[in-house]
Amino acid sequence: MTSKIIKKLVFVFTVFLFCINVAAQKDSSKTKSIKPLRIGVKVGVPNIITANAEYVTPLLNNRIALAVDYMSLSKTIDDTNINYNNFEIGANAYLNKKGKGLYFGISHFSFDGEGTFTEVEFQPDIYEDGTGTIQFNTINLKLGLKMGRVFYSRFEVGYGFGDIPEYIVVTSKTSGQTKLEEIPEIPGISKSGLPILNFGFGFSFL
Repeated sequence: MTSKIIKKLVFVFTVFLFCINVAAQKDSSKTKSIKPLRIGVKVGVPNIITANAEYVTPLLNNRIALAVDYMSLSKTIDDTNINYNNFEIGANAYLNKKGKGLYFGISHFSFDGEGTFTEVEFQPDIYEDGTGTIQFNTINLKLGLKMGRVFYSRFEVGYGFGDIPEYIVVTSKTSGQTKLEEIPEIPGISKSGLPILNFGFGFSFL
């Protein structure tokens, strides 16, 4: 279900971006002056580290930008192999008509993770390997600041509203038994949402 929603959002985003590009040809001088295509990385919470792309459209005199973030990582923590990815798509509204400075953002954030656990005690003295998944979606509201033109940096704070799971269901690879594993408590994160805090940098084009 989540992957289908993401594919639809990407399709709508691509079509909309194409239409904006066509419309922008009528006023290419202004579009080039603000370097509307920005590609970079962001580091922070909850994204950890993501590739980021932003395109400033001519809407409202170059104040509305479309943004996409994507990350896919694989790590081993305490003998647990974890594969996770997130996808975020949304829009930023700049106060400055040059597409930089202070902005407000709204986005849809999707997180999907899978872990391979070793020697999980499903029954007393019975240990087996298992897999567990965690998925959640949030609506993110952000306040950001972008500085620079060709090389830029940005800072964002905000909050993501959604249902955050408190447990992971681990399923045995051998017997099919299941067990609930509590997700470690993380300061600031609750079952109704999570904080947003990240720093990014990159280059602008066009």
